[in-house]
Amino acid sequence: MKILVDDSVDVEGIEKIPLYIDWKGRKIRVSDIDRPSYFALNKKSVISLPTYDEISRIISGHIPVTVLLPSRSFSFLKDELNFLSSLSEGITLIEEKMDSVALALFLNSGKPLSEDKKFAQRATTYLLFSDLSFLRKNDVISEKKESVILTKMINVVKLGFGRTMVKSMWSLKSAVSMVIEDIKGTPSMIAFRYSGKKKIVDSIVKEFSARFHSNISIDWMNPVLASLYGHDTLTITVILEDNNGQNN
Repeated sequence: MKILVDDSVDVEGIEKIPLYIDWKGRKIRVSDIDRPSYFALNKKSVISLPTYDEISRIISGHIPVTVLLPSRSFSFLKDELNFLSSLSEGITLIEEKMDSVALALFLNSGKPLSEDKKFAQRATTYLLFSDLSFLRKNDVISEKKESVILTKMINVVKLGFGRTMVKSMWSLKSAVSMVIEDIKGTPSMIAFRYSGKKKIVDSIVKEFSARFHSNISIDWMNPVLASLYGHDTLTITVILEDNNGQNN
C-alpha cells in the first residue's frame, strides 16, 4: 500500500501532499524552500494549504493509500482527508501521536508501519525559546496554569505521547540541564532542528554529546514547524532505545 505524508515531514522517497509558504508575495512550496536563506531573511511563517482539488488529485492517484499525519497537523488538511476517505474505499488516514520530526525519523528507520505506536511512545520533543502565547494561539499548548510566565525566563516545553509539560528556567544552562535530566532511559537518536541561533545550538549539541553516546542529527527546522513553534526556536527530539536495547 502506498504511504503519503505532507510537506511538514522531512523524509525522502515518500510522495507528499504539498504545503505552501506565503513569502515575498508568492506562494512557495515548503519542500522547495532554501532554508538557510529563508530563516535568515524571514521571521515568521504563514502557511498556505493546498486546495481540495489538489489534495483529491494526489490521493486518488494512489488508491489504496495510507496517509500519515503528524500530531498538531492542520485541521483543514485533516478535515479534507477525512471527507475524501468517506467518499472512497482504500483511503486510510492515521493521525500519529508524534510530531513531524519524530515521524520522519520513524519512516527513515525502515520499521514497519505496525510499529508506529511503539515508536511514538519512545519519542519526546522539547521546545526551547518559544513564546508561550504564540504556542497557545497555535494550540501547541493549552494549559491555563501556564498563562503567567516571566518574560526573562527560558521556557522548556515538553511534547510527547499524550502529555505536554512547561517549565521555566532562569538560564540556558539550567534549561538544557533540565532537558538532559528529564530523559529517562538511553537515547538511540537525538535530533536537533533549529530556525536560528546556530551558535547556541552548537553549544547545546555539545552538552548532549558529552552526556549521551547516541546518534545525533542536526538540521534546519521545517518551515511548517516554525509556523507552529516560532522562528529563532529549537526542537530537541529524543528517541529512546526500545526495551530490547535496539536503536531507533
